[in-house]
Amino acid sequence: MGGVVEGAAGLVHHPRLGWTSAPVGPVLAETLQLPVSVASHVEAMAGAELLLGKRRSSPASGRHPHGRSSSSLYVYARETVGYALVIGGKVHSPASGPGTIAALPVQSDLLGPSGRLESTVSDEAVLAAARRLCVVADGGAATMATLLRAARCGSRPAQELLAERARVLGGAVALLRDMLNPDDLVVGGQAFTEYPEGMSLVAATCTERSTLPPRDIRVTVFGSRVQEAGAGVVSLGGLYADPIGAMRRHARRAEVSVL
Repeated sequence: MGGVVEGAAGLVHHPRLGWTSAPVGPVLAETLQLPVSVASHVEAMAGAELLLGKRRSSPASGRHPHGRSSSSLYVYARETVGYALVIGGKVHSPASGPGTIAALPVQSDLLGPSGRLESTVSDEAVLAAARRLCVVADGGAATMATLLRAARCGSRPAQELLAERARVLGGAVALLRDMLNPDDLVVGGQAFTEYPEGMSLVAATCTERSTLPPRDIRVTVFGSRVQEAGAGVVSLGGLYADPIGAMRRHARRAEVSVL
């Protein structure tokens, strides 16, 4: 999930939800009577791309063709925005939690005057703009699926809103790319995958805004099921990290169950 996650303890600090040291892992484990792992969602999705993606590295993974450690930037956008770095074949996980790009400066009169990335491109912000401009009905029933259908049925205002979101996202990717200069650029989340028609504008804006040579942007291989892939990698993380230890722990738990 989002926020700052203390994985070992399963605690979550999430300012947007008003959570401080929320015991998400322990509460779910007690309720479900199952082992529970909690992790930062964007880092988990970047890990899924690294471990399970079709273009994952070879056994000499994480190495640049000239011997340097390779790096990858993963940018996520849906209701929230976030990023993760993969360096030398490992997802970079700071001890204090992932950094945030929610307040990255952007500008869009069409989507709203907040001047911040997340409150400009989130599903909530795009739908609010659609209601304000009477692109969808001004009520609680309209969803992003409603807006996407309108765009694909030829609604020019709906297409313009989604194109503006793509443009703003492309500018944000360019800024991150210029700061971090990764070897690979990957984007994921429904803001990209549910409207692939906008990816050409994301790429074009990124190229236009970036001061570095052009670089291809790759869309996650998991499409709109990227959250599921991230959850799968988190649940299997212990097995990937220490397969023999995981099997021993499983055997001990089985013995205790029999007793």
